[in-house]
Amino acid sequence: MQTQPKCLLLPIDGTHESLRPLAFISRLYPPSELNLILCYLSPPLPPVYWEAVSQPPELLRKKWEILEERQQDVRRIFDHAREVLLKEGFSEELIQEHIEQRELSAAKQACLLADIKKVDAVLVQKRVTSSLEGFIRGDSASALLQHCLSSPVWFTEGEIDPKSAAICIVDEDASLRVADHAGYMLSSTGAEITLLHAAKKPSHPISCRPSEALEKLAGYADTPVRRGKLSYLLKASSILADQGFDEGRIRITLIPDRGDTAGEILSWCASNGIGIIGLGHSEPEGVWSFLKTSVTRKILADFKNMAVWVTQ
Repeated sequence: MQTQPKCLLLPIDGTHESLRPLAFISRLYPPSELNLILCYLSPPLPPVYWEAVSQPPELLRKKWEILEERQQDVRRIFDHAREVLLKEGFSEELIQEHIEQRELSAAKQACLLADIKKVDAVLVQKRVTSSLEGFIRGDSASALLQHCLSSPVWFTEGEIDPKSAAICIVDEDASLRVADHAGYMLSSTGAEITLLHAAKKPSHPISCRPSEALEKLAGYADTPVRRGKLSYLLKASSILADQGFDEGRIRITLIPDRGDTAGEILSWCASNGIGIIGLGHSEPEGVWSFLKTSVTRKILADFKNMAVWVTQ
């Protein structure tokens, strides 16, 4: 069965740093399985040039010089991005270019575009040093997560091995949404997925296949609350199975939570060769409640050599 190409939106700014996520997606997908939208948001003209009529000739001349120079810069930025993509083996026909003047915050405008284009995810580098700072510098990851309510956001950093993913599961529907997203995006890749839950009870990691979970995790699921959490792990495994994952590609793993949940997750993932972490967010509390949780903030701040996928 032919795999349907996935579609990602990549904001770019002309720097090499904004193109670093390309190395990750080139490892994740064959070029024929990906449509990529390159998005450039040009800065607005100074207010003095906004008037459409009754401008002095000198001002008009300067305005057109600025516009022509910007057009050349934009062409250079897109040409450089295409050159990098073609070297990575991407097909020219599957690369789209989109430019518009920035009228809102960069994050909000990119997320609106993602909704319009109905992309599968917005792809950004974790740390940037130039005009993409509106996306991710400091704590402004919250800007993307505030506005990208429909489109998942993929944050990348460093050298990423995409052969294994860990989807963080709690007893919330957001966990099922991120499992569904990961299942769809990874079903054709051969990647293995661990459904990961950090809990206070196990003194050491416990791992099993979904068909073994009721037996091997019976000691954990000894209260109604814990049985409810196990049911979410099993629901997530069923979602992956519906996406075409056989049981050999799915594990359910419990790890000890000694008080630093994010640190435990990152440490376990780093030790077990995980390249992708999936996180979810629940309504109705909203994004700001989500961002206040130390687990999510710490994972987004501290992850290295991974991709973190956040769905809402």
